[in-house]
Amino acid sequence: MPAMRCIFCKQNSDSCVSIEHIVPESLGNTEHVLPKGWVCDSCNNYLAIKVEQPFLESVFGRNSRFWMQVPNKKGRVPSVIGLYPKLRTKVELFQAGAGKLLVGATSVEDRTKLDDSLQKNPNGNFYVPVADLPDSDYVTSRFIAKIGLEILAHRCLINPDWNKDLVEMAELDELRAYVRRGNPNLIWPINIRRIYKQDFLFADAECSGYEVLHEFDILVTDRNEFYAVIAIFGVEFVINLGGPELDGYFSWFKSNKGQSPLYKK
Repeated sequence: MPAMRCIFCKQNSDSCVSIEHIVPESLGNTEHVLPKGWVCDSCNNYLAIKVEQPFLESVFGRNSRFWMQVPNKKGRVPSVIGLYPKLRTKVELFQAGAGKLLVGATSVEDRTKLDDSLQKNPNGNFYVPVADLPDSDYVTSRFIAKIGLEILAHRCLINPDWNKDLVEMAELDELRAYVRRGNPNLIWPINIRRIYKQDFLFADAECSGYEVLHEFDILVTDRNEFYAVIAIFGVEFVINLGGPELDGYFSWFKSNKGQSPLYKK
């Protein structure tokens, strides 16, 4: 069997033990993974800290995980910051299960005022910002680029020899470098739109009333361009794996009347 090499740094990864989650576990993914060797231990650790964590801690990342009650690897659902208009102060909200929320002050100075106010009048409103779409920024771009390359690798699992082909594919080198080393002067373009509500309930012949946390596919256009298509909590991301442009996708999008590549018949 040929030696395994990391799809990001291209180094030999035969002795590596890391299993790479294509979509982070903290977004609810437990099954879509790359086996040992496809991403080396060093890159696995780097990606978790420098690429995944900034997105998970973004407003969209935290708020989506909060409302969907998706725990991290330690089993904790993130809290979110809201506003208690009566005192014009920030509060921190926590999921308590069974549709209940716990409310706490964000500072020691506000704790006494909040306790006194709620004891005098336990009824009131709290406002929590909703991040319907993530920012189309450097953090989101690198995060989706990482997932996009790993989706392509996931398609290659059917043939172990394709690890070598994928690693040596020069067309992917720019994207590899963008993910692994970063480039703050470049925001690799991605198309972002919501295609269904984050708590939308799906149904099929076998099951009804289930939520989809994430799904993905590869779109190959008639220009022979490869686009990774990812939906996370109902938000669709499209990225060109071969270069920082989306013209081919927009052409496909127009020809297919705006439908999602994930649901194209």
